[in-house]
Amino acid sequence: MKRLCFLFFILIGVQFSNAQSGIKLDNEKLLDYYQTQRYAEAALYLQSIFKEDTENPKEIAQLAYANIMANKLTEAQKNYLKLYAQQPKNLAILFNLATINIKRGNNEKAKGYYQEILTIDSTNYRVYKQLADISPNLVEKFSFLLKANKLNPIDGEIAFDLTQFYLDMKDYARAKSTLYPALNADTANLQLLKMKVPICLFMKEFDESIATGLRLLSYGDSSNFVVSNMAKSYYSKLDYTNALKYFLMVDVTTFDAEALSYNLGLTYRGLKDYKNSIPQFKAAIKAGISDGISRYYGLLGDSYERVDQNDEANAAYKKGLNFDNDGSLLYNIALVYESKLNDKKNAIVYYERYLNTIKPEIQPKLIGFLKEKIVELKK
Repeated sequence: MKRLCFLFFILIGVQFSNAQSGIKLDNEKLLDYYQTQRYAEAALYLQSIFKEDTENPKEIAQLAYANIMANKLTEAQKNYLKLYAQQPKNLAILFNLATINIKRGNNEKAKGYYQEILTIDSTNYRVYKQLADISPNLVEKFSFLLKANKLNPIDGEIAFDLTQFYLDMKDYARAKSTLYPALNADTANLQLLKMKVPICLFMKEFDESIATGLRLLSYGDSSNFVVSNMAKSYYSKLDYTNALKYFLMVDVTTFDAEALSYNLGLTYRGLKDYKNSIPQFKAAIKAGISDGISRYYGLLGDSYERVDQNDEANAAYKKGLNFDNDGSLLYNIALVYESKLNDKKNAIVYYERYLNTIKPEIQPKLIGFLKEKIVELKK
């Protein structure tokens, strides 16, 4: 908002005391609207003073500013387009037109205005940053960030975004060389400090990673990102006690369950606490398996049955038993043995296993049916 105000007041020269179109403007009233952020009222007031078809650039500029601040984007765009027709090389006007189009979801139009700015000022790093923000193409976004960072290597937002690209590419050396100039210029920037933690970790600078993490914690940032990377740093130093401490600080409801359980399992193993490592590895296995696997094997087995490949059907059903299921696969296997393979002995085994999965209070009739079937098969 401050930047918009700055651009606006440069544009109009802050000449509240001038008469407009022969009607004296109440500057105190207008200033009160602005100070109390009643921009919609300011726009209406200006419209009541200025002619509807005014071509006076100062009048149009004041209308444009009031409308854009009131988020009356259609009116603001109309005003700025009139100014653009008069001053097509004015950077403030081009920036505001780009901003309006972004707010209205027309990024392509905004891109056009930013490109116009670059023809006037090719060293404007903010334009490259804005182009990166609105570009849907990752290669193009990366290219814009590179140009912006080259022009201003100490801008924190640009350095952060570009560093994230390098981390995703696992190019930790370039991530570090991009991050550090901006961090040195703003040593208390929490976003940049957070990026430093994984960079130090992956470059095996474990003490620096831990020190940075502790600093972030002292600032009140105990996010999963910080504590999990600290835990990994301690683990890499074979300090399993501290690694466990920080892994246990991770909020399990908002973190990758498989990765957390796996890391906890490894840490318990490092402490030779195998009793606690076992359930963690089991949890990691469970989290890494799709809930639908059992159902998929059931459908595979059923498909085999329908083409009379009964041995293959039972093999598929039995594989499905290795995953969570409601017991229905046991029934399917028993049914194949009984009706398709004429193997009463194995049919009884799987009917009995299925029987043990049923709760009497929920399905008493099914229990009775299965017991009768087992008795009949045993004859």
